Amino acid sequence: MAEQSGQERTEEATLKRRADARKKGTVARSVDLTSSLVLITLLMAMPMAVGLLGKGFVGGFTAGMRTMPADASPSSILRYCYSVAHPCFAGVAVILGVALVLGVASNVAQVGLVVSGEALAPNFGKLNPLEGFKRLLSANAIFDAGKALLKSLLFGFLAYSAVAASWGTLLGLGMVSAPAGLAATGAIARGMAFKVVALWLGIAAVDYYFQRQRVNKMLRMTKEEVKQEMRQQEQSPEIRGAMSRKRRQMARGRMMQNLLKADVVITNPTHYAVALMYDRDKQTAPTVVAKGADLLAAKIREVAKEHSVPIVPNPPLARALYRQCELGDIVPRELFQPVAEVLAYVYKTIKKVR
Repeated sequence: MAEQSGQERTEEATLKRRADARKKGTVARSVDLTSSLVLITLLMAMPMAVGLLGKGFVGGFTAGMRTMPADASPSSILRYCYSVAHPCFAGVAVILGVALVLGVASNVAQVGLVVSGEALAPNFGKLNPLEGFKRLLSANAIFDAGKALLKSLLFGFLAYSAVAASWGTLLGLGMVSAPAGLAATGAIARGMAFKVVALWLGIAAVDYYFQRQRVNKMLRMTKEEVKQEMRQQEQSPEIRGAMSRKRRQMARGRMMQNLLKADVVITNPTHYAVALMYDRDKQTAPTVVAKGADLLAAKIREVAKEHSVPIVPNPPLARALYRQCELGDIVPRELFQPVAEVLAYVYKTIKKVR
């Protein structure tokens, strides 16, 4: 039981898991919220759009009657159709522009701006009939079906109520002029549409809340997954780079401490500096305790001067030691002779003077 409870998804999703899910298209998004916002904005813009469409239709019809083509060639028919439809483009542009702008803005407000092709990649697993049957009987499918049924009932009730409340007006349409009848019918339809959209917005808000809860539940993690992700993040390039820089700083600090025990610093004299330590009783050969190039070499020389460590210029030997040896390495056999000469010089000359 303890092992099973340890595998339960009780932990909130980490930022990395949420980011990976967004790349795959797993986000909380309500289609009803987008559709209702687009529809209510279209209703607000409809008077202007209808006005433009009406003027465009009258202008296109008039132009069509004046420019009727004399022949039935394809080019003449295309020019004629364009001249008839062209005046209506402004009204159509208003409707399409509002729908496009509100649709994109609503989706961006819900899920943010994410560009990813993973959600569009083909998934042949979805073609499996058994998996499709499972999706039809899943909790999400049942919730969507119940939501669609509820919307149908509520919208139908609102439409019936609006028609019943305006039944007298509708029966009297035959007694008024065509423009007045169209205006009355449009007012009834617009009022009914606003009621439907207001109800739709409420349903969409509830749906968006449930979509967020569903995605959060889907992305929940076990404690073991959280630990594994933390270990993976510790091995990320950024963290490895920071750890490497920290190790270099610590190694440089130890190197400067070991430099105080050095017997000699061999220099290029400016570009390279290599410090050697040799204890006859404990070592079989001299050991490199510090090395550096350019700025680090200057720092080694500065510390060596402060603590009276002998500095001997020998460019060929300094370059060879720098290239062939790492910290803690003993001097290579082929460099024994020149290193021994430097140490002998230090022991016989510099230390005697000191």
